[in-house]
Amino acid sequence: MPYQDSINASASTGAQPTRHAGAAQALILVFTTQLPIMGLLSLIPIIPLLARHFGEHPQAALLIPLLITAPSACIALLSPLAGYLADKLGRRRLLLIAVFFYGVCGFAPFFLTDLVSIVACRFLLGITEAVIMTVANTLFGDFFDPEPRRKWLAVQSAVGSLSGTILMLIGGLLGTMGWNGPFLLYLLAFPIFLGLLLWTWEPEHRSEAHESSTRTRFPAANMAIVAAVTLFCAVLYYVEVLQISQVLHALGVESTATIGVAGGIAGLGVPLGALIFARLSRRGIQLHLMVVFTLFAIGLVGLGMATNIYLAVAAAFIAQVGCGMLIPALMNWCLGGLIFEHRGKGVGIWTASFFIGQFVSPFVVGKISNLLGGLLPAVVALGVVALGALIVTALMISVVRARTFQAC
Repeated sequence: MPYQDSINASASTGAQPTRHAGAAQALILVFTTQLPIMGLLSLIPIIPLLARHFGEHPQAALLIPLLITAPSACIALLSPLAGYLADKLGRRRLLLIAVFFYGVCGFAPFFLTDLVSIVACRFLLGITEAVIMTVANTLFGDFFDPEPRRKWLAVQSAVGSLSGTILMLIGGLLGTMGWNGPFLLYLLAFPIFLGLLLWTWEPEHRSEAHESSTRTRFPAANMAIVAAVTLFCAVLYYVEVLQISQVLHALGVESTATIGVAGGIAGLGVPLGALIFARLSRRGIQLHLMVVFTLFAIGLVGLGMATNIYLAVAAAFIAQVGCGMLIPALMNWCLGGLIFEHRGKGVGIWTASFFIGQFVSPFVVGKISNLLGGLLPAVVALGVVALGALIVTALMISVVRARTFQAC
């Protein structure tokens, strides 16, 4: 039935017409998911300015790093609660409230002068980010069927890479105004709030292929597997992302501008990874993980064994291709196993797992560096871990296929 006919039929019966999400809804959700990225990357260029401006504060050594990391910690801790609330209270209203207060809490430090108050605002910002990251991704599952959902998750990954580079650049430029300049970026939350207000709606429960007629319990066992794999993958994901500057420094690269350009070139691998996911999106998560682990193994071993900046950037590019493929693959896997009633809670668990991996990754690298006597051997070792994960995944696929063959 054409959409206009369905509206007329609904009107004659007094029912509300069914609304179908399209590009407008997908794009506003894609831009919404960039807000938590901005919460971290926009301030990285001004860390030296923050240290200089607040250096006399008696707790500066504790509070300045906390100012940067507080939002990510809140996402890791509070995302499951945000997902639970989304399932109980509804998605859209919760997301609108979070985006509005994201703008308020994010912009507030532009006017503040007390370091403790600024850190408090950053914790409040983190609470809103936990809701934004969880609910926006939940709405991808609510609004879109699997086929268009895979496409838009790939777009989200590609846009995330581009926006990360742009946000760091703009944050550095606004830093020329002073330490508080980059906080102007948080005003972008308000046009996004307006877009959500105009172009989204509270999703209705739709029957899905994997949903039974009776109320289904939360798939705890399946989500435990998703969470564990996500946590493991996130630790590997952030090795190149967080260590590339240190690796280049170990190779003798001193210029921050050169390091920034090198990181930007490597980051071009993310859109390519998103494209690969789009091409393979109909295949199972096992194949996706095999490709990702292959890319991580090649990229991390190459990065750790690089003898010059050119080899390091080439290896980092390969690892970033894996990064571009990983997030949409994991998110698509997570959403595919969740029905409407449990989607928020499941996405919250996934989000927490990924950000815990972000938090843990530097400590894992540091511990292995101490054991092996340096950063470069540690990066190589984690590349070998990715290779081991590839072998285990391949063996699991072989076992499943063998059992399927025997059953036939």
